Amino acid sequence: MAPARRQRAVTLLEMLLVVALAGILAAIAYPSYRAQLLRANRLEAIEALLAAAAAQERFHLAHGQYADRFASADEGGLRVPAVTGSGRYELSLASPATSDFIVQVRPRPGSGQEDDRRCSEIWIRADGRRGARDHRGEDSTQACWG
Repeated sequence: MAPARRQRAVTLLEMLLVVALAGILAAIAYPSYRAQLLRANRLEAIEALLAAAAAQERFHLAHGQYADRFASADEGGLRVPAVTGSGRYELSLASPATSDFIVQVRPRPGSGQEDDRRCSEIWIRADGRRGARDHRGEDSTQACWG
């Protein structure tokens, strides 16, 4: 009769150790992943700002003044939507004037992008100056445009 072989199995303690290590790794990795996701989504806001600024310049060439709203061109506005394609950001014209403009963008509530507290408001002016503020109202231009 052949001797019985001893079978090796995973113990409950080993299984719990593996699950705990996986949880710790996930807890460390998730915040970094979320920060990168917010940063990547911020590029959509920058793209929308640059498109709106270019549309303002085209409008100025055609009409001799800057537009004061995002309505269709037939209605005397820009041909740029006031909300980005994914719906994460909303554009607005701050203090529109015939000789100057400021286009700004803010995260829309409920979009998930409002967690980007570093860049709560981003803008571009008619003269090309760019700026940004964090959730406390402090300058964060380098972090948002850089």
